Amino acid sequence: MKKLLILMVLWVFVNPIYALSVSNLFSSNMVLQQNTTVTLWGWGKTGESITVHPSWGQSITTTVDHNSNWKVKISTPKGGYKSYVISIKSEEKNIDLTNVVVGEVWLAVGQTNITSTFEDHANLPKEVFERSSYPNIRLMTVHPKEKGYVHEDISGNWELCSQAVLEKWSELSYYFSLNLNEKLNVPIGVVVQDWGDEPIDSWHEESFLEQELSSIEHLDDDVEKQPFSFHHYDISHHALMYQYRDYKFAGILWSHGKDQPNKKGDYKKQMTTLIHHMHEQFGKIPFYYVQIAPYKYKKMTHGAVIRDHQRQLLHINKTAMVVTSDIGDIHDLHAKNKDEIGIRLSNIALKKHYKVIDNQLVESPELDRVVKEGKKLFVYYKNSKGLHFEEGDQGDFEVSGEETDFQTVKAKVHRGVVILELGKIKKPKYVRFGWNSRAVPLLVNESGLPASCFSKQKILDKNQKAL
Repeated sequence: MKKLLILMVLWVFVNPIYALSVSNLFSSNMVLQQNTTVTLWGWGKTGESITVHPSWGQSITTTVDHNSNWKVKISTPKGGYKSYVISIKSEEKNIDLTNVVVGEVWLAVGQTNITSTFEDHANLPKEVFERSSYPNIRLMTVHPKEKGYVHEDISGNWELCSQAVLEKWSELSYYFSLNLNEKLNVPIGVVVQDWGDEPIDSWHEESFLEQELSSIEHLDDDVEKQPFSFHHYDISHHALMYQYRDYKFAGILWSHGKDQPNKKGDYKKQMTTLIHHMHEQFGKIPFYYVQIAPYKYKKMTHGAVIRDHQRQLLHINKTAMVVTSDIGDIHDLHAKNKDEIGIRLSNIALKKHYKVIDNQLVESPELDRVVKEGKKLFVYYKNSKGLHFEEGDQGDFEVSGEETDFQTVKAKVHRGVVILELGKIKKPKYVRFGWNSRAVPLLVNESGLPASCFSKQKILDKNQKAL
């Protein structure tokens, strides 16, 4: 009898009996991505039949597998303001997801600057709340779960934008959604999540980290003495990103790196890997990210190094970057200008992804090349229409020669090109710009968007082509 009881208990643990449920990503008030095929998933009793019926289309039936999982794929219609119901039925239970709309859905992830709320700002304009009822702007804030474990589902639910909930909303996501909704005239949904100060490699998938570890032939003897930390490997990926595994997003917004100047590692390589894995998981969708702002880091150039690493990733397909050197606060890692950042991100999306903005410059001046002609250097930029220095700006350009360290040089702008006077510098070798963690250079284009700092740009001769 005792053995029988033990076997019964073991059977329950090995074969858990689930009542019908659906991932919390799918709830009443949600937004689904338009004109595509989306996957819905959940859990149930092994072997039972599950029927999913979207009110705009045909029913789909599937069977719960031996791991108690089920999933179906459904086609979504063109976006609009009509609300729908999705019914999910098993033999024993019915679930109705109501007030579902179809439009554009984005994922906003990273550190706390991505989730910074209206509540965090003491001087919030009253007009924001006076016009804050937008039922077709919807947000899901994902709450962190315990670190170090694989979680099958998220914690969170979809909310409609209203005065009752706005204080708890991500300010960046609100302004991003508001601008998209006004221009695209379809519902906008954003899934928002952060996990505090997690380093970027915590977001990588396990497969990448296994490859990295397998390439190491010799580990230091003291490695085994190091205490275990949840800031390792793919802890964040398993605790949060894994749960989005089959979700359909229009694009990704990323804000991370404010603590990276105090950490070790090649941020450029780590972020390149992150973008690669995001594209593997969600397809080749836009990945728009926010460059860290100037701040009084202990080391004078550590912040500039991270900003330059972020700048160098712009060659990756489907990426764009918001430069924030003009709207940050060197005394605050959580600068308050999230409204402007959200608008800049949305303008990039509207022009590059949705193609509804034509002539407006929506991206910062991007370094193209530096060319030497006579005793002058010519610094060429993309997105340079109307390029100029804001009043009072000193340029922040420095040049080094084969026999001299970096020296500040005079700079002026002529027809969209920055011209540097070499003075007594002979045989110039490198140029850098804004190379200080606290530097706030204001070289801007006609849209008022500032150029990023850069380090040790090689100087080309007049007839030499850039690599």
